[in-house]
Amino acid sequence: MKGIVSFLIILALLTVAFVIGSQNEGVVTVNYLIAQANIRLSTLIAISLSIGVIVGILIMLASWLRLKVQLMSAQSKMQHLEKDH
Repeated sequence: MKGIVSFLIILALLTVAFVIGSQNEGVVTVNYLIAQANIRLSTLIAISLSIGVIVGILIMLASWLRLKVQLMSAQSKMQHLEKDH
């Protein structure tokens, strides 16, 4: 159930991003450290959204892995204590 709700929320956010991006056809100049580029605003929105999603997933993955390691450590200690008694 949780997976379905998460999927629907992500689908809704991507739909909103697509609608907003399709309405922004103008060309903007993007200056970054090395050079500059002229790209459509919708492309810039898509790139920004993609980078945000990737950063969010990486942060969530790091947190999940840390919790997984803590859980495995606690289970190992619990099994060791159960063997002693």
